[in-house]
Amino acid sequence: MKETHDARMNAMMSVSIPLDDSDGYRGRTIYAKTDLTAFTVLGPYSGRLLDSEKIRREYEKEYGKEASNYYFATRSQERLVSAWPQGNLLSLLNSPVFTRRTAEAEARQNVSAVLVGKNINFFLTTRNISAGEELWFDYGPDYQHFESGEALHSTQVKEEPPSSEGE
Repeated sequence: MKETHDARMNAMMSVSIPLDDSDGYRGRTIYAKTDLTAFTVLGPYSGRLLDSEKIRREYEKEYGKEASNYYFATRSQERLVSAWPQGNLLSLLNSPVFTRRTAEAEARQNVSAVLVGKNINFFLTTRNISAGEELWFDYGPDYQHFESGEALHSTQVKEEPPSSEGE
């Protein structure tokens, strides 16, 4: 099933590195490869299920604290899914809200998550998205990846090859 999702995602989306991301905050970024209509299902957030505090600590001991940048909460709020290091490209969705919430930043969001069962999150588009447009997901008010005062620059991109289906 993972191969089917990967092939479908690779047909719809590409991973690129914004050439002007000199501060490295955004890193690899997801762009629409084709026009996507509103409510297109992009795929699941995949990775390893961390179902206890002990397992999470062991995981961070093995992979480092940066692994927590790839955690996604489940419906239970007691379990996490970590896309580090074996998740799919949806783990690279960036947040449009960098330092503070503004109407402009919130308007950039074009992807939302739908909880399925206890542990699965699927991403879908919230509006029509044109080919070449960056995909944005708002991780919520507790998410702070950027330092105060930093600004997003206009985007130029360098295309990366599609992820392999075996990853």
